[in-house]
Amino acid sequence: MRLTINGEKVSYSLESERTLGEVVGGVHAWLAASGFLLTGLEADARDLLALPAEAWVSLELGGIAELRVAATHTGEMRIEHWRTVHAWLAMLLDEMLDPTPVPPGTAEFDSLQELLDGLPQTLESISANPFLPAGSDLARRFQALFNAARAAEVRAWPAERRSEAVSIVTEMRTRVEARLSDALHAEKALARSARALKELQAGLSEVSVMLQTGRDRQAMSIVIGFTDAAQGLIDVLPFLPPDAERARLISDLTPILRQLVEAFHARDAILIGDLLEYEIAPRMERITPLLERAV
Repeated sequence: MRLTINGEKVSYSLESERTLGEVVGGVHAWLAASGFLLTGLEADARDLLALPAEAWVSLELGGIAELRVAATHTGEMRIEHWRTVHAWLAMLLDEMLDPTPVPPGTAEFDSLQELLDGLPQTLESISANPFLPAGSDLARRFQALFNAARAAEVRAWPAERRSEAVSIVTEMRTRVEARLSDALHAEKALARSARALKELQAGLSEVSVMLQTGRDRQAMSIVIGFTDAAQGLIDVLPFLPPDAERARLISDLTPILRQLVEAFHARDAILIGDLLEYEIAPRMERITPLLERAV
């Protein structure tokens, strides 16, 4: 059986696979591990995704000449989504800056109302593919301002509320622009986060002492800076060439960083010291060479 992915022939050696379903499962797992999503699947011109799985998973491979697979990198899909959100926000901002009512009968549709009708779907997509930093309440404020609002009502908002709307929409656009820039220049974003981590590592060993001696603000600055830099690494992973070891080590940091922030808010200097010494420091020793190799 010939296997192609996005039109390119792929060398595929059968192991214990005997059915089409087993081969598709193996290809799907391999693509997922490399950051790709399966978007098309044809066996001898039959669109398998249009058929119920039970109609083809048990087919013997001997009767199939070619399996054609289409795949899209998940990073590319996230970029396209953010571009769409950015365009939507730009149109909404234009409406906020020019609240002129639409004269009755002069247009078949109200462009502002059309944007507001798409608000629930847009918010749902942002939740599935977020671009705001963890803990940000910007999406909540955005939703509270526009949720269930009608175009005529929005155009009649007082200047103060309109100014708030312009500020929130502008910040949303700035945030998504930043994520797009990092995604499109992933190596540069990785290098920036790696440098920040390296600069902050020395200070981490002093955090426990700072807490014990009343220097809470300085300690918090180091902890927040470190967690932000680490989150930057995690965020840029989908847009980098696959590196399973790097991805695993960086992703393993997420629950440890959460514990670190919680321990800081609880002012648990002992737990903070333990996390830094026994959890974060060893991981950073293994991650640093991988980051240097990538940049």
